[in-house]
Amino acid sequence: MAEADVILITGACIGLPYEVALAAYKKNRVEIWGFSPATDYEGQVACTPDDDNSIYSRLIYTPSDFEFVSDVNVARKYRNILSTATCEGGIIISGRWGSLNEFTNLYDMGKVIGVLTGTGGVADLLPNLSKQISKPSKATVFFNNSASTLVNQVISEIRKRKG
Repeated sequence: MAEADVILITGACIGLPYEVALAAYKKNRVEIWGFSPATDYEGQVACTPDDDNSIYSRLIYTPSDFEFVSDVNVARKYRNILSTATCEGGIIISGRWGSLNEFTNLYDMGKVIGVLTGTGGVADLLPNLSKQISKPSKATVFFNNSASTLVNQVISEIRKRKG
């Protein structure tokens, strides 16, 4: 993705999303936005004490007046809705419940979705699950076990939609 001239959006969290963002940051070619469940930078650092939060070009926080701000589980879902609404496409790698939530958001919003199969977790369940519970959507979903091919598919579809 670092080669693709995109804005990389993450949930400003630990794990694979952070590793992808960090790798892109090191290439110095990608703007990185983090959607944080925290209300400010200090809260973000407390959530991710081992991460370098300076990699983010922009951190978007949960508003301090959000009714459920003190419940981090609700704040994470708030973050998921905003991040998936903001992006034009998303890529699911491995993942658990939060990634499944992001997938369903992207699908319901009609976005371009790439699922990197062979990475475990929800990514390996989605090909069959999506066949079993399919519904009409303007989303385009790609399943691929090659990261570079998948990224190219997602970016090509986004560019095609933009005209």
